[in-house]
Amino acid sequence: MEQNTKRSKTISTGMQRNDLNYAQQVTRIILRMIGVWPISKTASNAERLAIRLLNVSCYLLFAFILVPGLLLVFLKERDLKRRVRLLGPLLNCWMSCLKYTLLVYHEKQIRICLEQMRQDWRDIVDGNDRKVMLSKARMGRKLAIFSAAFMYIGGLSYRTLMPLSKGRMLTPMNITVRALACPSYFVKFDEQASPAYEIVFTLQFFAGLITYSVTCGAAGLAAFFIMHVCGQLAVLTGKFQRLNDISVPEDRAVATLLADIVEHQVKVKSFLKQVEDAMRYIWLVEIVGSTLLLCLVGYYIIMEWESSDSTATLTLSVMLTSFTFSIFTVCYVGQLLTDQSLEVGLMTSTTNWYRLPYMRARSLILIMAISNIPEKISAGKLIEMSLPTFGNVSIEVCHSRLSPGN
Repeated sequence: MEQNTKRSKTISTGMQRNDLNYAQQVTRIILRMIGVWPISKTASNAERLAIRLLNVSCYLLFAFILVPGLLLVFLKERDLKRRVRLLGPLLNCWMSCLKYTLLVYHEKQIRICLEQMRQDWRDIVDGNDRKVMLSKARMGRKLAIFSAAFMYIGGLSYRTLMPLSKGRMLTPMNITVRALACPSYFVKFDEQASPAYEIVFTLQFFAGLITYSVTCGAAGLAAFFIMHVCGQLAVLTGKFQRLNDISVPEDRAVATLLADIVEHQVKVKSFLKQVEDAMRYIWLVEIVGSTLLLCLVGYYIIMEWESSDSTATLTLSVMLTSFTFSIFTVCYVGQLLTDQSLEVGLMTSTTNWYRLPYMRARSLILIMAISNIPEKISAGKLIEMSLPTFGNVSIEVCHSRLSPGN
């Protein structure tokens, strides 16, 4: 009998571990690739050193885009339109560098959130609760995959197809040059000469890979964490349903279930606060930076359309879609969180409190009061992450493109 019990526990633990791995797989692969997935406390010194070297390499690639680009803008380029054309890649790189720094800085807090999630999966004992959490995790995984697909296809096409499609160009100074995805000014050597051009082109490609991985990883982490909170809120709704379904509401059984509900509710609120503390400034950079990039990319599409460059227009259109989907992801998961918490509030308000023992029914008052305050997340405590926010961003971007001044 004991052997069967141990065997069932082992199978259950293995299933929970597989479910958690399934939920975090996409985000973990992307963030590990750039060295910002939290290191385990038991990691060896060699592994820690390898991660730090990867961090330094990523910062060098960011600097390889930012420094020559800023030198070109402030020292060499005088045409206003060309300066605006240079702002997009520089802003995208600076935004990713800032998010990368925030991910490294909040590594400890993110690790604590991951450990709490691991514990939540271990605590599942009901099969229906497991199915609910797995469905929410599946939705977060799909959002992460779609975000990564759009960003990598659009971003890496911008780094490769656009400069290659332009071929050799003749400048107003009657000089033939080859295009780069991120035009740069190197003081000591000519980037147009071979093999310097090929080296710069390759390094810009890898810098772009890091840049878009940071964006995908941040969006995937947001979906991963918030959908886990939604799963926990759905489990809380199930507990209230079990309270309603008690055929004979005995005092001891009701008291035990109410204590479990209160403990679970406190745990969910505490976890959500930890997530927001770790991610709110990353989300702020994402929303503000992506909004500015949407305006710039829209302007670039108009310019390429006027010059009849179909390859560049198509590539930039995919980039526009990827940045739009990136903002949509963080706003959509915020809306799902609010909707799920409203469902919990509705469930508490319709609980059959009159069937419960008098003293236990009174204890529902505070639970109802707390449950009817919808959960919300914000970007830097400034911008509420919801679908109305995404709608406002879309309206402002469209207005900026259609205004007479543009």
